Amino acid sequence: MPPRASSSKTAIIAGILAGLLAAGLGAFYLQQSTPQDGKAPAASSGAPAAEHSARAIDALMALPEIKAWSAHIEKASGGRAHGAVMETAPETRLVDGAAYYQLSFFESTPEAAHRWESFVVSPDGKRILVDDSVSGDLLSLEQWRKDSAPMQRIATQ
Repeated sequence: MPPRASSSKTAIIAGILAGLLAAGLGAFYLQQSTPQDGKAPAASSGAPAAEHSARAIDALMALPEIKAWSAHIEKASGGRAHGAVMETAPETRLVDGAAYYQLSFFESTPEAAHRWESFVVSPDGKRILVDDSVSGDLLSLEQWRKDSAPMQRIATQ
């Protein structure tokens, strides 16, 4: 039986996404090792940048909203889609003079990735802010929860 066009299309899309991710990560690590004017320096507490970003990603993934969204996506799609946290910029972002990683939560399907929310997270994962794409403001988790009721996002789907 000849292969279906949709599976080869899926493989091409997956390959492109993997290549873009690899290029972004390569640019991130290159950026961290060679700071340029206007860019925040790599987080500096003696630990490598990869360890810091892993802490930031782990802290974001530990949020109850992210856990619930991921479980909902997995269940609603019958396992065809998954929740994912990814760095969305190769450089850190300065917030009140401190470097933060720019991360987003995505719904990853075989066809595409859909961004649900964007965050900035301190390298140690102790401070998480929500990047409001409409206003451009950074919100505390408490304010975001109050204003946006993120758990309702899955209750109504």
